[in-house]
Amino acid sequence: MLYDTNLQKADIDISSSGDNTIIAAPTAGYIVIDHINFVPTSAVDIQLKQGTTNYGGAYPLDTKQAFTLENAMMNPQGVITLKPLEAFKMNLSAAIQVSGFIRYRVII
Repeated sequence: MLYDTNLQKADIDISSSGDNTIIAAPTAGYIVIDHINFVPTSAVDIQLKQGTTNYGGAYPLDTKQAFTLENAMMNPQGVITLKPLEAFKMNLSAAIQVSGFIRYRVII
């Protein structure tokens, strides 16, 4: 099955305002995210990014408001698909602790 051999995990453990790289850009192919979850310790706006480009709009989260996207439909392109050779980043509007994890694949 597609997910058995390619699935990887990245931790989310960030607290710096601005861009935070969660998954480094692959040397070949593109990143497909199948699951992402995180929770901030205080209110913060979180912008998901592919490289330097925003991926959708910012999420204004309240204190301890959990966020989860899950590829329940097992879409081969996941719930987030980045452009080739782009890193996955999270931009925080303030220096707030955000914790969670991501399950992803690199498609070549």
